[in-house]
Amino acid sequence: MFGEPVHYFADTAVKAATLAGQALVRNFRKHHASVYGNEVLSVGNRSLSKEVTSSNDHEADKIIIDLLREHCPSHNLLTEETGLIDNGSPYTWIIDPLDGSSNFLNHNPFFAVSICLAYNDEPITGVILSPFIEEMVVARKGQGCTLNGRPVMVSSTKNLSRTYVVGCPGGEKNNVRFAEMEYALHQQIKDFRKIGSAAVECYMVAAGRVDGFTTLNIDSWDVAAGVLAAQEAGGKVTDFNGRPWRLDKTDLLVSNGLIHDDILRELDKAGVVKRTSAQVEELAG
Repeated sequence: MFGEPVHYFADTAVKAATLAGQALVRNFRKHHASVYGNEVLSVGNRSLSKEVTSSNDHEADKIIIDLLREHCPSHNLLTEETGLIDNGSPYTWIIDPLDGSSNFLNHNPFFAVSICLAYNDEPITGVILSPFIEEMVVARKGQGCTLNGRPVMVSSTKNLSRTYVVGCPGGEKNNVRFAEMEYALHQQIKDFRKIGSAAVECYMVAAGRVDGFTTLNIDSWDVAAGVLAAQEAGGKVTDFNGRPWRLDKTDLLVSNGLIHDDILRELDKAGVVKRTSAQVEELAG
């Protein structure tokens, strides 16, 4: 649909992720990190007490922005650290330079660089690099998904009792809902696990390592590349009401597609699905 530029965009995203990932691994091996703007503390809080950032997030952010500005100067940029840089383009790069900051700061290797390019709000290219474990996921709209250069597909699990699901609260304020969701799913599935990086958890679905991924009120930069990866690997992605995923901040279910409706039903029974008044009236009618 987009021709050769999709390959160019994917190659550009791979280069940006690789450079940022190299910087992250260098710092990761030092066994310490300094908070952004502070040379003493190792962790800095975001808006909520358990959401952290560090100088590493900002260093990786700058590396990616600088490269994208060089290769795609007219494009918009939306990053977790910088926010929106609006150049009036139909193309927008959606970036999380360090997804899994807490893992990184605790010397847990499950962290990632996530870069997605959307055209008119439709993701067309997604790249996720988990640099310490040396895994690179590349997805192109209509052209499949690869992990380290090899095509991947979602799992073939059909039975909910054999299903493995990973999940992310999407923020401290969602902890109660997340606990309710996790408890409800645990009654029906094989196991529920929390990895600590939404980007990694998304591509685990794409690679067939788990059967589903759930998260609450998640920002687009955390999952945009992973959503495209899962879709291009044959998976299904919706909000908890079964509507197609968009770039809005929302609850999210990513699955192999075969157990998708079953999980949605369990979430509904658990009372964790949020609906507008119009949706409630529609169901009642």
